[in-house]
Amino acid sequence: MGLIKYNEEGAERRLVVCSAYLPYDSEDPTPTKEFEDLVHLCEKEILYLVVGCNSNAHHIVWGSTNCNSRGEALVEYLNTTHLEILNRGNEPTLCSGGRSEVMDITLGSTRLLESIAGWDVSSRPSLSDHRHILFILRGSVPVRLIRNPRGTNWGSFKEDLRDRLERALGWT
Repeated sequence: MGLIKYNEEGAERRLVVCSAYLPYDSEDPTPTKEFEDLVHLCEKEILYLVVGCNSNAHHIVWGSTNCNSRGEALVEYLNTTHLEILNRGNEPTLCSGGRSEVMDITLGSTRLLESIAGWDVSSRPSLSDHRHILFILRGSVPVRLIRNPRGTNWGSFKEDLRDRLERALGWT
């Protein structure tokens, strides 16, 4: 998981980018508690969110050839959030043993819809049975300055890191 700060039309945006795996053998077909907590945190903190998700679920909404109960449960959950399915078309994202299916979905905050362009399943080899998904985020990421570690105030750095981790993990 990572946090990206970027500029869009003169406004600074904060974007959380992460991947999610929804276990195929889970007794509960809805997303994991950790996934739900992340979605809630991003909504509360007004953070944009993009999730590359191995859903282990089928639904025609994201281009699968059929629907299953896991897919139905995921669509019902997504209807309670501010997340949209960014998939376009029905190009298979999983190719394994002669079987092809749209199993991987990209989810994004509703506020991001106009900023995401060119969503596509790559035809290049991925060294996996899952194919790479590509898209473009409109906006500009500021250039980062490179710092000399010898000039770092390590006490302040550790304190700031501890504070950020505690806030991110809800320990405060």
